[in-house]
Amino acid sequence: MTFDKIYALLQQKGGGKAVSSRGTLYKVEARDGNIVCFPKSGRVTIHRDCFGQDITCQGTRAGGVYNGEYTIYDWYRDNE
Repeated sequence: MTFDKIYALLQQKGGGKAVSSRGTLYKVEARDGNIVCFPKSGRVTIHRDCFGQDITCQGTRAGGVYNGEYTIYDWYRDNE
């Protein structure tokens, strides 16, 4: 799964979701060339160069988006 494919589908669908292994729901959007995830509080910005990494290039934890109960990859598979 590539950043570009997920970004394009997020744009097409108007957003998506992911759920971490601890049950945190992330609302996921494509914004200004980045994938932006919104947990209950705060925000995680995923740039193309840090896509798929547990820690973003800004030092923010993003593992729940990729390794949770319902990952961004699961959302992509269900919506492509």
